Amino acid sequence: MLYDVLVVGSGISGLFAALYAKKKGARVVILTKGNPMRSNSAVASGGINAVINLDAYDSYLKHADDTISGADGIFHRQNIIKMCQEAPDIIHELRDMGVGFDTDEDETIAQRPFGGGSSARTCYIADRTGAAIVMSLLQACRKAGIDILSNHKLLNIIKYKNRLSGISVLRRSDSHVIALACKSLVLAGGGYAGIYRGHTTNAQESSGDVIAAAFRAGLRLSNMEFVQFHPTTLVNNGALISEAARGEGAHIIDENGVRFADELQTRDKLSREILQHIKKGHKAFLDFRHLGREMIESKLPSTQKKALSGAGIDILNEPLEIAPAAHYTIGGIWVRSDTSTAIEGIFACGECAVSGVHGANRLGGNSLLEGAYFGKIAGKEAAKSAYRKEYLPVDYAEVEKDMNLVEFVLKGESRFNINAIRKSLGTMLFENAGVFRDVSSLGNAISYTAYLRGKLYGLACVNKEKENNVELSSILEFRNALLIAEALANTAYKREESRGVHFRDDFPRQDNKHFKAASYIRKMGKEFMDIRFESMEEIDIWHTIKKYLLQQKG
Repeated sequence: MLYDVLVVGSGISGLFAALYAKKKGARVVILTKGNPMRSNSAVASGGINAVINLDAYDSYLKHADDTISGADGIFHRQNIIKMCQEAPDIIHELRDMGVGFDTDEDETIAQRPFGGGSSARTCYIADRTGAAIVMSLLQACRKAGIDILSNHKLLNIIKYKNRLSGISVLRRSDSHVIALACKSLVLAGGGYAGIYRGHTTNAQESSGDVIAAAFRAGLRLSNMEFVQFHPTTLVNNGALISEAARGEGAHIIDENGVRFADELQTRDKLSREILQHIKKGHKAFLDFRHLGREMIESKLPSTQKKALSGAGIDILNEPLEIAPAAHYTIGGIWVRSDTSTAIEGIFACGECAVSGVHGANRLGGNSLLEGAYFGKIAGKEAAKSAYRKEYLPVDYAEVEKDMNLVEFVLKGESRFNINAIRKSLGTMLFENAGVFRDVSSLGNAISYTAYLRGKLYGLACVNKEKENNVELSSILEFRNALLIAEALANTAYKREESRGVHFRDDFPRQDNKHFKAASYIRKMGKEFMDIRFESMEEIDIWHTIKKYLLQQKG
């Protein structure tokens, strides 16, 4: 079947995009490479921000001010204001879909404080907010008759005369490469924090596949150096301990029981403070004991279970050891305010896109909001774009290239262990392009990615079976992860200052003269990358005008 709108990704942004494209009358399909409930949205536990309690002297403008303050000098002001203004309507829309937000005694939606916020404005469902929202959205998509192709992995974007004609896809059940034609494409496939294998809260599939495909297709990436580390993850495996824990009053202590950090400061500052304390020879713990059984079991049940299963700790009676890990990536595909990209017919939203609402540092509770807000816009715009045009020819020479790559990986000689090499990349990135960076460490990161690129031809499957070959997917993901790691390390090297989540020991202060701007990176041939720093709002205005003039021409 032919589809008007193809959505890649089953998180909150992709599901909203699919629903709103369908509402506009488009034939829609959602493509997801795994279980839809394994998206980053589904494991976003803490909540979603919105100003719904005006009696608390809060307003959407204060929400916008907090978001701008957290963005640390790089932001798209109008996008932030519009997102915060629409946030209450998004909450009520989700509630109407069946999302059962926790309520206070008067039946109003309950809200908790989150780091960087001047008011308690984070709506939640205990500590499983993302999963509850994704489940309701999935049910709404199925009810609307939207097709969902699970176990299908995006390989590349196919163009005809620099316009979208379709995508190539790996059907994981039998390792066949297929082509899907579409009029509009919505990229909503999440971020790339999973490339920090062994030091991340993300699932191992989070390798930046969608962003890498966009980069290869000629789309510009932005702010790839800004990787947010979550300050509280299980020290032994990186499992996320939601900010809900600190929002509900859990303390951060060391092995001596001393509280050494402000629990509700922004995530970048708290991660640095915890890691510095650890480097001095201490350990860091989350202490829940003073909260009491009733509160923990009603507000933090998932945290309680995760601590017991992941670390063998009963948080009612003992503190839980934690450490920072890569959690959310602010960088990704550059988009205009309407989520369109530089290639006609391609839109991007959610964590894989850069809309300018997070700037250099995201506030907790704003990611689900961003996904919902820009997902709705992407769905509407993709349907509108599809209505205006016909299907374009699919260049099967491009599809054949992907077929040949899959054949090589399946049948070639295996010289390296893919799990070991992915973990080595993750450890290297954490040590050299992690919470703390400098010219030497970033130089090491650039050199190591070049070294790993030389090993790609030795990465092939030990298991040659085509049915559900997990090794094949892992090798293809690593190729994408390596491209993303190169972009990250190079932009971090070029940004000679500290701002938001990007902290350089050799440039510990902000340089507003040279770097109060977003970074933009374009692929130049097979090996080179062009990196520039430009105003986020000015470039959005210029490209919007350029898009309008091109539409008037033809």
